[in-house]
Amino acid sequence: MTALMRQARRQVTDREILSAMLDRMEVIHLGMHDGAYPYVVPLNFGYEWREDELIFYFHCARKGRKLELLARDPHVCVTASAFVNYAQDTVKGHLHDYRSIIARGVASPIDPREQAEEAAQAMRRILIHHHRDTSCAETPLMGSLLLWRIVCKAEEVTGKAEITPRCLADVPFAAPAHDGIPLDESHILDAGRED
Repeated sequence: MTALMRQARRQVTDREILSAMLDRMEVIHLGMHDGAYPYVVPLNFGYEWREDELIFYFHCARKGRKLELLARDPHVCVTASAFVNYAQDTVKGHLHDYRSIIARGVASPIDPREQAEEAAQAMRRILIHHHRDTSCAETPLMGSLLLWRIVCKAEEVTGKAEITPRCLADVPFAAPAHDGIPLDESHILDAGRED
């Protein structure tokens, strides 16, 4: 089970808001076990929720370090994030805003011969997430790629934001404009205090 977030007021738990955040993120970073050091790679992706699971999909070549590591240990960590800097302006008392999602799960390959429908669904999810025509899934190039799923239990998914979205309309970053609200430095001050 995921540990409690220290800055609980920044936590995002609503599934619709988490999805809207992911819809605006183009890259996930996949963290894998590699001995003494983690190995992290950026990937484009698609995703969907199924009951109490968030499932990420990605594709890759048929050989490489990532595949070697996943074969050894399929337990992974996925992160996605977005950031905006307001520079000299403030929005709701903040000089920047971010959205981040961290999920832990288990990766497994999708065999298109034995799991044809899931393979097609995975490729559709990837293409849709990147605003591409789903007919691209039928090209010979796409047929040469490996497809993977990462299944993350809902309790292993955490979202966080500097200016926490409370509804779907809050998910897009606000435009920079000095709003006259004093700078909110409480999160920095809170970090220096002992628990």
